[in-house]
Amino acid sequence: MANNESTNITGNKAGEKLTQQKKEVSIVEDTDGTVRLCTSADTNASVSSVVAQKKQFVMQRVTNGYDWGIEQQFLLMENPSPSNLDNNSALDLVESNDIVYTSSAHVLGVTFCCTDEMERQIRGLARIISSVGLKRISGTGSVCLDNVVMGVGYLDSSGVYHEMNSQYMPIPYSTTSETYVERTIQLFVNVPNEFSTAGNRLAAEVHIYAYVSADTVGQVCINLTRGLADSYIELVMR
Repeated sequence: MANNESTNITGNKAGEKLTQQKKEVSIVEDTDGTVRLCTSADTNASVSSVVAQKKQFVMQRVTNGYDWGIEQQFLLMENPSPSNLDNNSALDLVESNDIVYTSSAHVLGVTFCCTDEMERQIRGLARIISSVGLKRISGTGSVCLDNVVMGVGYLDSSGVYHEMNSQYMPIPYSTTSETYVERTIQLFVNVPNEFSTAGNRLAAEVHIYAYVSADTVGQVCINLTRGLADSYIELVMR
């Protein structure tokens, strides 16, 4: 009997230790500004008081998409794809159709769906970096980048994009190069009204406006190089 009691006591203590190890630990901020650690067992911890966390999601293109409403092939991922994914260099960018407009026009727009399935609250400033390329395909004139617009929002369960805010930047740049010339653009988009990813997915959009000289054809792209972070979004999540 003594041996059995000893075994039970040891087993209980081991069980208690295992339970303690499984408790989630969060950093919380009280209303008086005090920052402290608390476990999931601390009933005084409020979900709304959890300190915000800055997250970065890389814009990537994939062959076999993420199923959210429709098959999403343009994604926001915490880590970039392997540099040799599918051995397909076409995944390293997304290109516009031929540009023949001689005045500014919308030539390329892409919506990126986040693969993070955690329920998050999003508010505040989002930083978006986009690497854009432009080149001349034919003719003797120039290809002109005019505006880049970037937005933050969410995709509902049907895959429909809902914008929470956007920002644009005039980019008066032109080239006659017949290989892509890269321009990296940074925009800060404020999200004043908090939104939740419950039943939704965080999303970002990039739109490019461009034009060409007469009798010239051009093309633009967004760089999404596998294994790198050419283009990404950085924002605060709770």
